[in-house]
Amino acid sequence: MTTSNLTEQESAAIARLVAKDEIRDLAGRYALAVDDHDLESVLSMFTEDGVFAVAGRELQGRSEIRPFYVDSMDRYHTMLHTPEIHLVTMVDESHATGIMTGHAELAVHDTLMITAFRYRDRYTRVGGTWLFERRSVSFMYAVPFESMASSFRTTKRIRWPQTRYSEADYPESAVTWNTYR
Repeated sequence: MTTSNLTEQESAAIARLVAKDEIRDLAGRYALAVDDHDLESVLSMFTEDGVFAVAGRELQGRSEIRPFYVDSMDRYHTMLHTPEIHLVTMVDESHATGIMTGHAELAVHDTLMITAFRYRDRYTRVGGTWLFERRSVSFMYAVPFESMASSFRTTKRIRWPQTRYSEADYPESAVTWNTYR
């Protein structure tokens, strides 16, 4: 079957699948670039006025996003981000949304941090390339590796070095959290 034999509906379905695959590749390239401390590649994955939201802060535009990643790359000597589930929840010709889960190991001084996170993303196609329009990260936990067993049972699972323990962003905040009873 050639593409000229496809119905409009079939062509649209194929275009959505291709877009989803390209968006998943974007997320994979992002993880590799962050781990490799490839700042320019990370920044190029955001639109010019893209937003990165983290810890209650919204950084807009590459010039505001840059210092966050410089600080992160200075702080974490070694990083390993592992993308996991990536649901592209809506996609059309030039916009999409998605949720991606992942884990990261981060070496900060003599501490190995382990994290579980979710990205809630909005993507846009610019010049035929998918980019992050908005990337918002939340954490299930961020704890020193040796504290994992004792911290996982609590809601105060955000334990970055030299900070006060704080509540995890999820899953307890989900509207469904207690609805099973």
